[in-house]
Amino acid sequence: MRDLRNSAVGIDDIAVAVPKLFVSTLGEFARERGIEAEKLSRGIGVKKMAVPDAHQDAATLAATSTLELMEKNDLRPQEVGRIYIGTESGVDEAKAIGTYVVGMLEQVYGPGSFSECSTVEFKSACIGATHALENVACWLKMGEDEDGSSGRRRGIVGIVVATDVARYEMKTPGEYTQGAGSVALLVDKDPRILALDPVMGVYTRDVNDFFRPIGMRCAVVNGKYSNHCYLTAMEGAFSSFQRRALSRGMIRLAEGECVTDHLQHIIFHIPYPRMAEYAAASLFRLEWRGLPRWREVEEEIGPEPEASDFSDEKVRLSTEYNRRFSRSAQFLEAYEKKVKPSTMASSIVGNIYTGSIYLGLASLLEEGRLTHETRLGLGSYGSGCSASFFSGLVGEGVGSLPKGRLLKQLDDRVEIGLEDYQLLHDGKRRESVVPPSGEFALMDIDKDGYRRYEFVS
Repeated sequence: MRDLRNSAVGIDDIAVAVPKLFVSTLGEFARERGIEAEKLSRGIGVKKMAVPDAHQDAATLAATSTLELMEKNDLRPQEVGRIYIGTESGVDEAKAIGTYVVGMLEQVYGPGSFSECSTVEFKSACIGATHALENVACWLKMGEDEDGSSGRRRGIVGIVVATDVARYEMKTPGEYTQGAGSVALLVDKDPRILALDPVMGVYTRDVNDFFRPIGMRCAVVNGKYSNHCYLTAMEGAFSSFQRRALSRGMIRLAEGECVTDHLQHIIFHIPYPRMAEYAAASLFRLEWRGLPRWREVEEEIGPEPEASDFSDEKVRLSTEYNRRFSRSAQFLEAYEKKVKPSTMASSIVGNIYTGSIYLGLASLLEEGRLTHETRLGLGSYGSGCSASFFSGLVGEGVGSLPKGRLLKQLDDRVEIGLEDYQLLHDGKRRESVVPPSGEFALMDIDKDGYRRYEFVS
């Protein structure tokens, strides 16, 4: 995303892989956990959670999405120079998950077919795939081997894979924000979906809002504090982006305008869909202050509370005002138009950590909401914490991309009951609920802990 050369680089295509199983949060799950279904469906925004089967993990999901991406674009292994993977669900403390993925792909394309493809694993909670995308985009802009001596039909491309299994302890507040899935991004020059702008805003702090110590299967999350860290970091990253975009003349404002007015859609990291609403309220509130429209907001909901320090009381007052602001007519109009459409898939898949922001992009593509030459904004967050805000222009070829694959995949899933869900969650079910077919599967973990994968036709 750095302005190294003038050629456009970005996301040319997307492929999504989700488990074939899901558990509804609104029936047996809600009753057994003593939670009102309305809280989950509207208060949190999650109706279904994707559940990995016994033969699935972050590596099989990554390989499955990558294979689909390659097949739908008729890519050969020698045309792929990078497979960079963002994940916090790594299956080994040393061996990169990408090497497992390459090994699985070579069962389809032949031994050694990816020997000239570089792979590395990015870990930074839910922002890892965004860092991977930035790196692959920069690599392409610096120039790849284009001598054509190997008979390649196109220039070398990169693939970024976001793959994760979000897992929390049962009967905790985080349990109903679980999910699993993988999103593979084809990164190329003159992309059809999104040409990345040369500006990225960033924000970093050291906090303990969410973490998973080595050896622990489930993450530890400090819920309300994590929400606060997310919003603070997103505001910081957006302010950084805003300053850089305006100073470079990338976005030019007319009187009464703000930067978000120039973004057709804004896609946020989605731990649960309602969080995207909170993030949107935080950014719009930040941007609209001082504009004529803010006077209309204050006439409807009253003036912002004032506090002279950074006490808990200030946080409480700000949070309460944000809730009022999110019910204002001005905000609801902007949110419904710019943000809500990207949350469609997440509401029936759940949290997929690094992939959630790109699942939002896939949702917009699936629904035909991307328009050539319009600008999208993307707000990525990783607990611990790091945030980035970046943007891109929708490509001319976006209309040529097929639609319907994602919705069909989600419609074809199998619902499971609470008992099977709990056994799979705890790793106590050895046999798959749905036997693997046309996908990669974890077949064995040997006595040394090494994982064996196969493609099951």
